[in-house]
Amino acid sequence: KRGWEYGLVNVAAFLAQSMKETIKYDACDENSWDLIQGKYPLSNACGQLGQSYQDYHCPEHEKHMECPVDKNMEITATTHAKWYGAPAPLFCKPKQGKNDFTGSWDYGFMCNVGWVDPPIVCDDYEGQKAGTFDHSEPVANRAGRTDVEGCCWWGRGVIQTTGVVRDAVFL
Repeated sequence: KRGWEYGLVNVAAFLAQSMKETIKYDACDENSWDLIQGKYPLSNACGQLGQSYQDYHCPEHEKHMECPVDKNMEITATTHAKWYGAPAPLFCKPKQGKNDFTGSWDYGFMCNVGWVDPPIVCDDYEGQKAGTFDHSEPVANRAGRTDVEGCCWWGRGVIQTTGVVRDAVFL
């Protein structure tokens, strides 16, 4: 009897989430925000808060909807956070060798320093105010990843769907 009311509540919740996640912050892609021991691991693209987005799986009867993980895929997110020193957009790429790793985003690096010779500029993304990539050592995300191979499944879209399952089910 009240199914239509539950439907309206779901639509309202969806629109509210849309406003909060994407419209208010102009975010179509998940931001790298999981700070670990003072560093933003570049491998946050693989999952944040201990998640591994590429390892989500469908129940057996829905396996046909699961997207395959392509280790050769290369993608860079189109949006990112806008705070001072915010990490660059998430990205994924294949390993170049067995010892290939990703480091972290150094949010404290000062760029746009025009008074030194040569000048230091922020050029990793448009609107960047500070920060830089630091590939000097491997830095693991909470799930232990130190690379971004096959990690092209970060949150996207209005409700920030993540993983090989969620994208497939919603598409």
